[in-house]
Amino acid sequence: MTRRNEGAQTAAPARNFTLTTAERIAAVVAGPPAWMRRLRRIEDLRREIGAALNEHGGQPTPAAEKLYAQLRQLVDAHNAYYPIEANLPIDPRTGRMMDHGEPWQRMASPSLDELAAQGR
Repeated sequence: MTRRNEGAQTAAPARNFTLTTAERIAAVVAGPPAWMRRLRRIEDLRREIGAALNEHGGQPTPAAEKLYAQLRQLVDAHNAYYPIEANLPIDPRTGRMMDHGEPWQRMASPSLDELAAQGR
């Protein structure tokens, strides 16, 4: 086993693991990770609810309220599982989880008024 020269210049990013070809193929076959599919569904629901609210003058319909309940459940699930599923690193100095170089923040659950304003 060879050790990498710590002073060497390289364009390769620092990493603490490598994937074998079999693991890469398994990842392609499995498709996008759960957090990514959930985030896409959250974005879709936000648009659907905003459009439904705007069709009815900003008044929530039973269908929009049902979609809103689904949205809140997805946001709660995203906040609970995203850090684990995305394998977010922890800053050793602060003990906070980091997401793309910034401290990770929980996703806020939008209000119906915010969704109506976005759908305009």
